[in-house]
Amino acid sequence: MSRVGWQVENVRARLVTDSFDDTHYQEIAVSGTARFLRENWSDRFTGDDDYPPTLLLGLSPVDRPELVSYTHALLETVKRAGKRPVRFSESSQSWECSKPVKPEEIALHVTSFDLEETGLGLSWPSSKTKPLPVELIDETVHEAVRLKPTTCDATIVGKKRDASLQVRLGGFAAFGSARELLADFIAMEPWRGDELDDEYDVEAECPFEVPMPGIAVEVLDDTDFLLDKHEVSLYGRIPVGEGATLPSRQPRWIAQCSFDLDDLSGVPTHVVVRVLDAEDL
Repeated sequence: MSRVGWQVENVRARLVTDSFDDTHYQEIAVSGTARFLRENWSDRFTGDDDYPPTLLLGLSPVDRPELVSYTHALLETVKRAGKRPVRFSESSQSWECSKPVKPEEIALHVTSFDLEETGLGLSWPSSKTKPLPVELIDETVHEAVRLKPTTCDATIVGKKRDASLQVRLGGFAAFGSARELLADFIAMEPWRGDELDDEYDVEAECPFEVPMPGIAVEVLDDTDFLLDKHEVSLYGRIPVGEGATLPSRQPRWIAQCSFDLDDLSGVPTHVVVRVLDAEDL
């Protein structure tokens, strides 16, 4: 987390269990202290310098790390989070079980990404899960910035009316040279023409920023009927600074979304994830 400026201390978690005969209700409460060190936030991939990357809490079974669900732990301005340590507290959604989950079965994550969108909340997956196939299609036209997913999965979690389809995506964004980025930048500005001419002086065009692609998540049934769709715009940008300087590293990103099965008009059988140019979202 130091790459995005966060310093976290004294994180504590408490597992709360209420038992009624053979039925148990559990939740996890988390508290901690965080401070933002602006001087460590050297590579920035958003256009807003007032807000740092979001501090996230994640929850997953120790033996099923791919089922991690993230929620926002702290949304704070750079000014306030950098002035003094800020306390945060968050509780998970409550879950019902016949056999209580033990503390050693729980993995708690405190992290931060350069870019994120998560709508899962801090939830514990039920013992009943069903993976769905995911097809990843890159439909981008611009080539200088590419999303490179390292995680791409879809899982039905829960049963009956409480069941949901959770889609988890994550990875990094690869980018080309300053000249390649300028070519995409010009292509996105119709008034400038659609090609980079040889006479363009890259350094003379600096500074500029190239928007990163986004994602569309489609949920389909066995007839390819579109049951629902969720678009994710990461609002990320690759900056090219004075002298055609580029970021020293590739940005990390996650995107997580959930679909309630009760709200769908059919039974989902597969998911299609489309990577789209920023202007198509």
